[in-house]
Amino acid sequence: MIAALIQKLTGRSYTIRSGDIGYLLAKGAWPMLRGLLWSWLRLRRSNGLLLGPHVSFVMGRRLRAGRGASIGGFSYVDCSAEHGVVLADRVTIRERAWIQGRSGLNQPAEGLWIGKGSYIGPNAVLGIGGPIRIGTDVQIGAGFTASAESHVGDANGSYVTGHVSRRGIRIGDRCWIGNNVSVLDGVEIGEGCVIGAGSVVTRSLPPFSLALGVPAAVRRSLLPSGGQGG
Repeated sequence: MIAALIQKLTGRSYTIRSGDIGYLLAKGAWPMLRGLLWSWLRLRRSNGLLLGPHVSFVMGRRLRAGRGASIGGFSYVDCSAEHGVVLADRVTIRERAWIQGRSGLNQPAEGLWIGKGSYIGPNAVLGIGGPIRIGTDVQIGAGFTASAESHVGDANGSYVTGHVSRRGIRIGDRCWIGNNVSVLDGVEIGEGCVIGAGSVVTRSLPPFSLALGVPAAVRRSLLPSGGQGG
């Protein structure tokens, strides 16, 4: 019965055992109630948003969250970007995420799009000055950082005057990204890539690549010999 209710409200499917009830109340029931209250106060509607404690929003009306999306506690979510923050169905952003659109009254950010069923672990930092697009069913570990903005020198060669380049970041469907990975502006990670923990991705990666290191380098293809992605 409980599993059916969760499925109806959030679109998430679970097998619930008797020993799971306490965990469910702590990790699911209260976030669901907070999400319901926040959605009704801000958006006048609800679609099963799960919201942890002490989540701080900037311009929360620009958040578009799909069915059963989840934002963990103590997160900061700046939705002031031109295109807001878009979370598809069943997106999970774990605790202590920092999503920053702009610093003060400088140039507005582009936006953040995360595809259906994707997961981002705790302590993520996403700088969405340029567009960040994350595909469907992407799994990202803890401590992930992605900055879609890079500082450039001015006429005097100074990098502290606020001149920036914003090319954006794109992560393809069904990628697996380990803990403490950093992705820099202008990078496109192809579909089905696996990136090892602690890597710094400074250049784009072709689909179905295994990459790791600082800077991340492709070690091998994940496709069978002669295979093709699809």
